[in-house]
Amino acid sequence: MISIIIPAHNEEKYILKTINSIKKQKFKKYEIIVVLDGCTDKTLSKIKGKVNKIINLKKRNGPGIAKNEGAKKAKGEILVFLDADTYMAEGLLELIYNKRNEYRVGTALMRPSNDKFKHKFFMWMKNKIVTPKGVSNGIIFCKKKIFEKVKGFPNVKKGEDGQFIFKVLGCKRSIKDMIFKNKKFFVAQNYVISSTRRFDEKGYLYIALYWIKEYIKPSNKDYEIVR
Repeated sequence: MISIIIPAHNEEKYILKTINSIKKQKFKKYEIIVVLDGCTDKTLSKIKGKVNKIINLKKRNGPGIAKNEGAKKAKGEILVFLDADTYMAEGLLELIYNKRNEYRVGTALMRPSNDKFKHKFFMWMKNKIVTPKGVSNGIIFCKKKIFEKVKGFPNVKKGEDGQFIFKVLGCKRSIKDMIFKNKKFFVAQNYVISSTRRFDEKGYLYIALYWIKEYIKPSNKDYEIVR
């Protein structure tokens, strides 16, 4: 079975579409766990009766802790961590399950939630150049025993996905190191559809410079909310 864990902080506008994309999968051996990370909107009322488990954290802890809390309640042998505004294309769950013995950790190719050329171009570039080096696209999956072995996601406000992947693969915090050690990093061709809301509001240059700065000198401040 697959346990799909969705951390959510004020995602009332997006989360139902994410849940529906899971329920449209032909692969049905899954459970959906939503971890409410200090929500103050209507996310809880939106998902009641639509998922298998709800974990309600009263204050915002950050996605790393939220994902770890969801994993504690998971029954599946495979854990899928899915952003609340990221939708699955058909066949993705089946592929993750069927390839489970061929990877230690993985992600999927991404497509934008709208058809603007800048979004399509950026995500095509990310799929071709960055993702194969161990960068996730709103989804991460691995076996539960591997997750437990590395003790889950780090307790950081942002960037937990990258740190987790590097830890699972035994790599340093270096893209150069990833090139030689990513043979067990799997990129599913059945894509996810990622919301472009942050890029629409902030722009690609702002976001690129932000993450370059974080890579050089990481901070542990909350990632700015865009709703």
